Amino acid sequence: MSEQAKSLQVVTILPPPNQHPGSVQLAMGTKVILSDGSELAGVTAVSLKAEAGGVWEATISVLPQIIQPVVANAEVVEIDVTTLVDDARQYAATSP
Repeated sequence: MSEQAKSLQVVTILPPPNQHPGSVQLAMGTKVILSDGSELAGVTAVSLKAEAGGVWEATISVLPQIIQPVVANAEVVEIDVTTLVDDARQYAATSP
């Protein structure tokens, strides 16, 4: 899979619904939507800039969440299950 196929792009910057039509548009609640339809999490600021004859440019500030890996060891134990009335009852034992 190519690096381009693994990357996401910003497709929409969606301001929240205006609670009071005719008044200023509040920034709190603005969402950044990615090309896979998901919302970019951790957004702290969005700045839009355009110059005459140019295109809109967005600067998006993000507070990333770092997930620390967890290392764990596991032991698989197989047991046989018997009923209380079986003549040959078997018990599982694990090693210390």
